[in-house]
Amino acid sequence: MKLPDSFTRSMKELFGTGYDDFIASFDSKSVSALRVNTSKISLREFEAKTPYPLEKIPFVSDGYYINDTDAWSKHPYYFAGLFYLQEPSAMLAAEIMPVREGDMVLDLCAAPGGKSTKLATKEPGLLVSNDISFSRTIPLVKNLEHFGCGNYFVTASDPEKLALAYGQYFDGILVDAPCSGEGMFRRDSSLMRTYDAESNVFYSRIQSEILDSAYKMLKAGGYLLYSTCTFSDIENEQVVLKFLNDHKDMSAVSIDDKYCLCPAYDTYKDLRVYHFFPHKAQGEGHFIALMKKEGKNQGSTLSQGTDACGKLPEACNDFLRHLSEKGTDSLNGKSFITGDDGYIYMLPEASSGCIKPHIRYVRTGTVVGRIKNGRFVPHTAFALCLHADDFDNILSFHADDPDVTRYLKGETVVMDEKKSGVQKGWVLICVDRFPLGFAKYDGKKIKNLYEKGWVMT
Repeated sequence: MKLPDSFTRSMKELFGTGYDDFIASFDSKSVSALRVNTSKISLREFEAKTPYPLEKIPFVSDGYYINDTDAWSKHPYYFAGLFYLQEPSAMLAAEIMPVREGDMVLDLCAAPGGKSTKLATKEPGLLVSNDISFSRTIPLVKNLEHFGCGNYFVTASDPEKLALAYGQYFDGILVDAPCSGEGMFRRDSSLMRTYDAESNVFYSRIQSEILDSAYKMLKAGGYLLYSTCTFSDIENEQVVLKFLNDHKDMSAVSIDDKYCLCPAYDTYKDLRVYHFFPHKAQGEGHFIALMKKEGKNQGSTLSQGTDACGKLPEACNDFLRHLSEKGTDSLNGKSFITGDDGYIYMLPEASSGCIKPHIRYVRTGTVVGRIKNGRFVPHTAFALCLHADDFDNILSFHADDPDVTRYLKGETVVMDEKKSGVQKGWVLICVDRFPLGFAKYDGKKIKNLYEKGWVMT
């Protein structure tokens, strides 16, 4: 692979004797991987159900190497949110990020959602997933919905605006900062065509500004994790050093060596920051620095409900009677907002006081459904938050049943004798008892309610 000359020169200076092995790694094949959604399925069960070969990633608790990304992305388990396709080293930041149950957590540069979906499985009280680009929040929302996450907000705001609105609010903040992307050269060669050595300096300024905003939102005793997918010390070690010098109450934290990370370049050998190198383990380039703010973290007091929120509208009652006792219990303590467009949102329990002025909220919790022509129509996002036992009328396809593909493509499904026991009315459609979405059964066929933006292509 022909690498930019300015890049190879800077890497030779940083690596010294390890340079040849590092450069040789760019001629090896990039690897693909997935991360299991452990909030829906255990690793053991996933391994037993897997339709294709898997190999456990040694440095990620819930990650596996795979061969055919395209096949996995079209499998019904993908649409049930049982896994997320993600590059192996990109899994590390959220894996390492300390999160206690009930913490207020911010993923500041969150799109397309790989790190947010992992953070959500750690059961924070509230996860705020932000990206400054509104268009990039569209896949971010979709990925959180696929994972069945319910305790999140998605925002599209400038980090400094968030800092002004929230103040020292978060117990943990993850900053996977925009960068020059040197670590992805092997995976996406187009990045080399636009690469310029000056981009390291350009991005380092942006990275420092984002970190300064993150600092303002971090509670005493809270953790801040900074990551990039680049090798440059200008964007990595130097950015962290500047941040620590500007904020004396922050300190770098050691990271366990089980993650196959390498310490800082020799020039910065006393700095507790870490690289993931493609010639040391299977994955692309990554950089991680975990920092902590001085002081004692008092934890978060969870409060239920949000101002100006109420109960589900009366039009929902016909649908709600299908929820089992367990499913109904999952709604206890929740508050709901009905938007001007008729969509109804279920807010996280810890969302009281979390909606701030001058912030662009793309999503506040789970879409339950909408009121259309005076009737309630449930949404796929709500189905993905449920378990099969939460609903009294389900139709569960086997993963290899052609009808499950028909459903995911938005087609009508004609019932046959094999699919007996389904009652007329609302039906929760599942694959191997993992929810996919809702449908309406008239006694002969399943009327598909799968939203256009969700269909398999």
